Amino acid sequence: MFDNLHFEHPVWLYLIPFLFLLLFLRRRKGANGAISYPTIKFIASMVRNPNSLAGRIGAIMMISAMISLSIALSRPQIVNERTHKSVNGVDLMIAFDLSGSMTTMDMMLQGKRCNRLIAAKYVICHFIDKRPDDRIGIIGFAGRTKSFCPLTLDHDLTTSIIQKMTPDAISSDGTAIGSAIAAAATRLNSRKKTKSKVIILITDGVSNSGQLSPLEAASAAAKLGIRIYTIAVGTEEGQLGRGFQRGEDNFDEPTLKKIAATTGGEHFRATDTNKLLLAFSSIDELEKNEAKLYTIRKVREIFMYFLIAAGIFSALGMSCYVLKPTPAP
Repeated sequence: MFDNLHFEHPVWLYLIPFLFLLLFLRRRKGANGAISYPTIKFIASMVRNPNSLAGRIGAIMMISAMISLSIALSRPQIVNERTHKSVNGVDLMIAFDLSGSMTTMDMMLQGKRCNRLIAAKYVICHFIDKRPDDRIGIIGFAGRTKSFCPLTLDHDLTTSIIQKMTPDAISSDGTAIGSAIAAAATRLNSRKKTKSKVIILITDGVSNSGQLSPLEAASAAAKLGIRIYTIAVGTEEGQLGRGFQRGEDNFDEPTLKKIAATTGGEHFRATDTNKLLLAFSSIDELEKNEAKLYTIRKVREIFMYFLIAAGIFSALGMSCYVLKPTPAP
């Protein structure tokens, strides 16, 4: 309670030390009087109250009344403030290439050689951890597409699904980039109220499957207000995964660049894990969500309690002087 106590006019509180000083000084003995009386009969009533118990209590009550009035005039309040965060997050679909070529062992992760899929999964999970206010979904694609995770704020679920993804999850091999864009765009378009919609396309090959071309899918996504960031992962000299011969799967960077340009996104080339991290860091900087802080301030006035106390103390103090006992004859 005291942490939330606020005084609107605290200058009145400076009176309180002087009032306590007045209470202290009234107990000090002053100089002896210089007037002589022929008899104490005339001053009996004058000396009765100040030195009586009623007189002492009366003085304390009056000073307490003034202290309470000073506090009331300072206008004490109980102030409760709560800050609320309103975030307009980004709806973000990650289109993840799960074709067999993603098993190519040409990446390094924490000092050890790994394939493109493992490096990409590590970086994507790191990226998701930095975007707590975004809805994120996962589309996997090879020769066809598969939805692994809908748009959700449950990022623990999203990263768990990503970590379990393997090329075996999609039986049809190939690289259907156009179909992947269309599937991701369809899920984003179902979210009508979201202002910012993004697809991150991660691939290491050229589109060779699907009925829809990548540029046609990108043009349709652009009409829906969806930006696409494309990332080409891996090296051209990398050792291809099991069952693949060199030349079977090449990079198609011109098409990936056109996809990004058509939708207002950007293209990145990640020949190692560090560049892949930089690509996602750049996207993180480009796609900022809108966060607003709202402070709700509730004020409860409590000066009236001190005003009532001042009235009660005043009444008690006055009664000590007014209701004097009748002197004996």
